[in-house]
Amino acid sequence: MTQLWLWIGFIGMCIGSVIFAAKSAASRRKEGMEFHLVSFFITLLAATLYLSMALGETRTMINGEDVFWGRYIDWLVTTPLLLLELGQVAGLRPKLLAGVMGADIFMILTGMIADFEAPPVAYLWYIISCGAFIAILWSLLTEFTASARRRNGHINRLFIKLRNILMGLWIGYPIVWILGAEGINVLNIGVETLLYAVLDVSAKVGFGLVLSTAADSVLSQASRGVEETAHSYMASEGNYDR
Repeated sequence: MTQLWLWIGFIGMCIGSVIFAAKSAASRRKEGMEFHLVSFFITLLAATLYLSMALGETRTMINGEDVFWGRYIDWLVTTPLLLLELGQVAGLRPKLLAGVMGADIFMILTGMIADFEAPPVAYLWYIISCGAFIAILWSLLTEFTASARRRNGHINRLFIKLRNILMGLWIGYPIVWILGAEGINVLNIGVETLLYAVLDVSAKVGFGLVLSTAADSVLSQASRGVEETAHSYMASEGNYDR
């Protein structure tokens, strides 16, 4: 069954890639087109890594467990891109957005080390990774949300919907990890792979569909979020210096 869920994950990501590619082509030369394009590359990379896992190319037996390290290559690139899209909708300051994306990369790398290690060392790295995850969640509820509130109502509502989708799904990942083969081994490898596939497709294709089906006017305004915030921030810094 493990192999089946990997192929289903691959197919789901391919379907998402086709949808986002079509939306990118249809909205070329329009403001907001970058959201479709980023969603396309997110699902395209995820499809590539799911294919590599299904073919056995990015999975290895470590400490007697089948470790799907292709997941971490996927997450190392796609999760910061998801935060980039969310940050742009929120109009988050570029420096703060870069910091949150850096914390996300740290979270994925420490989670990968946890997967490669055996207990109890694995649990230490898991806790470190969860610490970074909590910091990211906190930033979504505070800085991201405060920034989005300063934008118009349509963009703020889109942000809240996307934030809640991302947070709700991402919380599932550490739960699956600790219950799976890498953790306390309550879930067998087939169920664990199924749950990861569902979370991955929902967090990438589902998130992208909600974002890309927003009104063109909303996406156009959202695309100017980081630029407007950067200009405002630089202007305030200049006034402070004077």
